[in-house]
Amino acid sequence: MSRKKSLSILIPILFATSSTVTATEIFNKHGSKLELYGSINPHHDFYNGFLSTKITSKDDHTNAILGLSGKINITNKLSSYAKIEYKTNFFIPEDLIDQQQSNSVRLGYAGLKYGNLGSIDYGRNYGVINDVESLTNHIPYITNNSVFGYSDNYMLGRNSSLLTYRNNNTFGLVNGLSFALQYQDETKNRHPRQKNHAGWGASVKYETGSGLTAIGSCFTSKRLSESKVNKSLNNESVNAYGLGFKYDTNDVYIAAFYGAARNLTPYDLRSNSYINETHNIEAIAEYKFKSGFRPALSYIDSKGYNINGTVKDELGLAKQINISSRYEFNKNISTYMNYKINLLKENNFIKTNKISTDNIIDAGLVYQF
Repeated sequence: MSRKKSLSILIPILFATSSTVTATEIFNKHGSKLELYGSINPHHDFYNGFLSTKITSKDDHTNAILGLSGKINITNKLSSYAKIEYKTNFFIPEDLIDQQQSNSVRLGYAGLKYGNLGSIDYGRNYGVINDVESLTNHIPYITNNSVFGYSDNYMLGRNSSLLTYRNNNTFGLVNGLSFALQYQDETKNRHPRQKNHAGWGASVKYETGSGLTAIGSCFTSKRLSESKVNKSLNNESVNAYGLGFKYDTNDVYIAAFYGAARNLTPYDLRSNSYINETHNIEAIAEYKFKSGFRPALSYIDSKGYNINGTVKDELGLAKQINISSRYEFNKNISTYMNYKINLLKENNFIKTNKISTDNIIDAGLVYQF
């Protein structure tokens, strides 16, 4: 058992990928390389009510991420790669009384790439909806509470059993035009809300030389009939699409995202009922000063709709303004603060699902390598 436990910790460290801009090169020879990266993020949250100076609660969310990214050249055009990302939370007790999880493998997949023909990989990866939703989920270490960023929910965020094909510049024929095709295998060995039927997804991206990028992503799947999530949703399709753009040049970053989904979002987090329709609007603007200071302003409005006959019940899922700032001391050390202004109004749906209506202040210091 001790050997298995050691492997469960070591294997995730062997191949990994990260959105960080720095990495420690372990090996690089003839184009084959192995890079280690990671971060330690002391992170604390403070909650207060609207127009209140009283702090109602405080939460510690200190965590660390560690991993590697590896690439091996097989021939002049053919190469293989593998990636894993491993996260551990430092606020979990050493001896757990309940089943709270302190460690997780965020990413873990391997694949092949051949010249202009593209790449194909399989494993735990990002769903294609993340291609477009990540445009507004841009500020590191700050969660934007987007339902289109949830992990282990079909092809949103990170999920398992994903076969992904990507092609940059359309076989080398069209500069700036890229696409991805994704297949998700059926997953059953999970909590009922995290099971899914086999499904397909696709993403198209176009980048201009002026810093403007446009992306469209979508997926469709079926619910497992055996999961019995809701009689009205049995054998119903689950699908989502997202459209977005970003302008990223001369230290200015501006992005917007619109997403819509059907039968995707849980209605009651304690039951197996689902919201018929979900709509998201997200936007962000950030500016980088030469001193390393990065102020940002972002907005999220996420609504759900349950359709009973001809009546549409509107459900507020998230509505907030984030005022954020980062300061980079150097490429390894940065600090950040975010003030989340919560615009949700309390109602029965929010009370039932224990959705917070408090304002939140996030603060942290990040060491990355």
